[in-house]
Amino acid sequence: MGLYDSLSKGFNFISKRNTTQTVRPTVSTPMMSTDTGAKLPIFPFPMAMVVELAKTVDAVRIPIDTLNREMFKNGFEIKERFKYKCQDCSKQFEYPPHEKKKETISVDEMPNSDVRDLKDDPLMCDTCGGNNIVKPDPANRKRLEDLMTKPINGNEQTLEELSRQLEQDLEIFDMAFMLTSPKYKINDDTGKSKVKEYTEYIRIDPPSIAFIVDADGRLGYTDTGAQVMVCPDPAHRKENLMYTKDGEEARCHICNAIGLPAWFEVNTVYGLGVPTPKRVVYAKGEIIWKVGKYSPGLLYGYSPIYTIWSKAMALSHMDEYIRKYFDKMRPPRGMLILSSRNYETFRKSWDVLQQKALEDPYSIQPLLVENDKGAQGKMAEWLDFTGSLKELEFTVIRRELRMIIGALYGVLPLYFGELPTGWSQEGLQVTITNRAVKWGQDILYKSFFRKIADHLGIDDWDIKLNEGEETDKLRDLQIEGVEIENMKAYQELGFEVTRTPTGKFEVSQEPVVTLQDQFNQQNKPPGEENQDTVLKPGERGRGSAAPKEEQQRMQGAPGRKRTGTEGGNQGDPRGAGRAGGIRKNFPNGITPNNYELVKTTLQTSLDFGWKKTKTVDELRKVTKMTVRDARELVDNEFDSFNRWENDNEETS
Repeated sequence: MGLYDSLSKGFNFISKRNTTQTVRPTVSTPMMSTDTGAKLPIFPFPMAMVVELAKTVDAVRIPIDTLNREMFKNGFEIKERFKYKCQDCSKQFEYPPHEKKKETISVDEMPNSDVRDLKDDPLMCDTCGGNNIVKPDPANRKRLEDLMTKPINGNEQTLEELSRQLEQDLEIFDMAFMLTSPKYKINDDTGKSKVKEYTEYIRIDPPSIAFIVDADGRLGYTDTGAQVMVCPDPAHRKENLMYTKDGEEARCHICNAIGLPAWFEVNTVYGLGVPTPKRVVYAKGEIIWKVGKYSPGLLYGYSPIYTIWSKAMALSHMDEYIRKYFDKMRPPRGMLILSSRNYETFRKSWDVLQQKALEDPYSIQPLLVENDKGAQGKMAEWLDFTGSLKELEFTVIRRELRMIIGALYGVLPLYFGELPTGWSQEGLQVTITNRAVKWGQDILYKSFFRKIADHLGIDDWDIKLNEGEETDKLRDLQIEGVEIENMKAYQELGFEVTRTPTGKFEVSQEPVVTLQDQFNQQNKPPGEENQDTVLKPGERGRGSAAPKEEQQRMQGAPGRKRTGTEGGNQGDPRGAGRAGGIRKNFPNGITPNNYELVKTTLQTSLDFGWKKTKTVDELRKVTKMTVRDARELVDNEFDSFNRWENDNEETS
């Protein structure tokens, strides 16, 4: 037994070590390996055929072009990611989070800008308490504007032109790749490198790219477990791949720079099959990509065209048939059968027709049949090989195939030039297609635009595509309007309503202005209603309701039900059960001083569905009624109301 074993046993030492990496499941997608360790997916048909269908079959190209056009028709915009942000905990705020709230601003007084612009107050995060609150940097916005307006590669492409290509690749191949072309700065002493700038952004043809990945799907590894590395200098990458184990350092034997993980191999032979292929290996972070818009996967996407392959091919053959149908009525329309008793009589004519058939396979084909009856029977008979387009139901079949293909992309027949049966159908089709457009815009933003900003070190501004339709903005405004109306209602009931720096409304749990306070305020002599509060001209107190003329409602919003002071409307049986049904003869416990307060309390109880016990307690607290009087009043009023409800249900 060694010294360490003895000490470990005596002092109960615990040996600590790290486990190995968890074993991944093997990728089930069929792939084949290249000599560099890259993996190529095996698809049902070559991608070149997919491209051919997408460009030549109109039923496939129309939905792809429609989505592309609708996504970019309103251009780009640069939007801030936040108004205010805490650098310590990353919480974002819609309004400046001031450390000290000096006043409460009612809902009606809230402007569209900052509601608490108290310049003298310091900013403080209400979550972590940090004071490191920042706003978006205008200089970063200028950098993104330059990216949008200036050429982004040596081919003078704009960001919009490049983005259109990437979006089209997603529709055709279900994957898109963009090269960032970074220029590295290498430290000759340490061998470390960092990106100095990005020289251009350019599209990579999806069929020509392959991931360097092992059988388990780990990027940058071979099947033997070795990590593939490349030199930061692109000039040193040709035939200079480095293979290391995890944790080992790989250096270029030419410049001694520390290698970068190799993730991609681009080879023209993969996509085009050219005899003189060009191979380039790219490192991690040099390519921005998105795979699996329609078929999410770990590595490669799966083109939606494979799903509708047979339908697209059927439409292609239909188009070819129609072309030939109207081109000299091709293919052969039929066969002419000739009957004769004497075969030699038609020999010369037969030779002529046969020679013509050899020259033109689409001409009428003759067939000479010897007949004992000769001219006494049918001398000639026409055998038709083709039917009319109507007989073949071309229109019905083509419409169904085009509809299925369009539905796969979310583009409905309206965009194929077909007129809908009604206006409702047109609106529904536009709505569905707009959803597909919005979905595609979000994918481009998350997969490319935001990553471009992150590559440039910009975390406070975003490049986004403007929405195709304004319906979503109108909906948001309507929702905000309804929310404001609800907050006004809370204020009318005496609750305190404030808006947090994040843009959300907060309502106090209990009314800050009780019913008793409201009653006392209403019954003060003229000119003394607001003596207990100090208000500015035109300002309302905390929790006070807006004047009637200031209360506006959205179109179509239901109005609040109000009752009269002297009972219900003429002929309305609810008068006895509503708060307004309390008569001026004043039952036990009701006096001229508390009459209005009792009425308000009962009305509130009915509006909010209070239990009888809660209503009794509120009457005792607010109106100073006895328990007996309050119970008797509640029983009488609630019973009459319930009787009317029951009678109304029976008669309806």
